[in-house]
Amino acid sequence: MNIILLGPPGSGKGTQSTYLSSAYKLNHISTGDILRSEISDKTKLGLQAESYMNSGDLVPDNLIIEMVSKKLSLLNSVLLDGFPRTLNQAESLDNELALLEKKIDFVFYFDVPAEDLVLRLSQRISCKNCSSIFSKIDKEYICSSNCKEQILYQREDDKPEAISKRMESYISLTTPLIDFYDKKRIMININANKSILEVSKEIDGIMQS
Repeated sequence: MNIILLGPPGSGKGTQSTYLSSAYKLNHISTGDILRSEISDKTKLGLQAESYMNSGDLVPDNLIIEMVSKKLSLLNSVLLDGFPRTLNQAESLDNELALLEKKIDFVFYFDVPAEDLVLRLSQRISCKNCSSIFSKIDKEYICSSNCKEQILYQREDDKPEAISKRMESYISLTTPLIDFYDKKRIMININANKSILEVSKEIDGIMQS
């Protein structure tokens, strides 16, 4: 089974991807992790990507797709979190999957009202050491077990003045992407403006139907 999670920043994709990977034995694929691994291993793709990054440029879609395709060829079932991000990436991914005789089974879109997303993101704080994420309204902040020293801070792009720009960028890039998967009849809207458990149960109901 192959699944894509889509949704704006702060919609809860990361939390649900952890749950789904464990509950349904899916291999969680993060393009960021793949990119870092390719660069660390000094592969041909990694060296090409690193040259773009060192120049301050975005890594081209064709390189990202090639990295993802390489990973997909080794796995039976995957969970793609926040990828593809553009229509071009979605079309390229479809082509690569067809070559591997695979397909996407579900695309879950995490739907949250814009005003609630702004509140969520503006309340978010992170640990610099282990990247654990918390909300300012939490009663306590417990980092991952391997965190040696908790250092909390608010990311620049989680500050109110930056959030609206992120949302505008997200909407412009993903609206065509949503239409693309909707036409394929594999996209399902998830009401992500609920508790973590309620969102998980909604997805379970779809997966197990």
